[in-house]
Amino acid sequence: MSELNHYPEPAAVLGEAPLWDSREGRIWWVDCDQKKLFSRGSAPDSETRTFSLPHHPGCYAFRERGGMIMAYRNQVALLDLETGETEPVETGADFSVERFNDGCCDRAGRFWAGTMHRKRTDRAGSLFRIDPDLSAHKMASDLIVSNGISFSPDDTVMYHHDSRAGLIFAYDFDCDRGTIARRRVFVDFNGRPGRPDGCTTDAEGNLWVAEIGAGRVVRFDPHGRQIGEIALPVTRPSSVMLGGEDLSTLFITTMREGLSAEEQAAQPLAGCLFYTRVDVPGLPEPRFAG
Repeated sequence: MSELNHYPEPAAVLGEAPLWDSREGRIWWVDCDQKKLFSRGSAPDSETRTFSLPHHPGCYAFRERGGMIMAYRNQVALLDLETGETEPVETGADFSVERFNDGCCDRAGRFWAGTMHRKRTDRAGSLFRIDPDLSAHKMASDLIVSNGISFSPDDTVMYHHDSRAGLIFAYDFDCDRGTIARRRVFVDFNGRPGRPDGCTTDAEGNLWVAEIGAGRVVRFDPHGRQIGEIALPVTRPSSVMLGGEDLSTLFITTMREGLSAEEQAAQPLAGCLFYTRVDVPGLPEPRFAG
């Protein structure tokens, strides 16, 4: 791993959901608190583009036909960034008790997005699969904070976190049918200094996880053994993404939310987007086929 760097601006309140766009060669991420979407090239002198969103974002993916599918906290919608037009997608989520959080696309072009209990106390969260025909299917439930979805390179395993419970699950994944089965605990974070937040998988099948509260990114091999760690100068990393021209740059979003005034003073880089070179590349992020 090379030196850890960061982009000084913008510093997000709640930086989240980094996503590398291989077609345009740009890293995207959001500030969930400020309803902002950011984009910039990976060159140090690249300018950041900022888009205002109509609602608080949770997660998103690019569409094959242009634009995005965006899971806001209380709505999933198709979004045209050029015109600002949106088309709501019905999911069946009960927004009186849950809201959308993290998600991503599988390599068949389906969008997976999970919900969390609004007060982070009850198991009211679920995991939804949204197909290219815009039909929504509840695939898992009994979650407090659904988070961190990623897929193994051979499309046989789906990783999925319950951050509040401190657990990373692994499921048998059938990419052809879009089904999951045999949920089991992949890594138990109970007893560790942090909890699992966003994640991504590299080309060798290793899972990179932002350990929020611990000030680090950790890497697990396909057997759940920790094989690496990147220490950060901030305690609340939120998610990770492999990108850059050769997919060997690890981008790390962070947040200021949840820090006391004293902690913010001690962590002036909290909320910045960090990046570093790693030795194993990632895989191109799929686009939503709808």
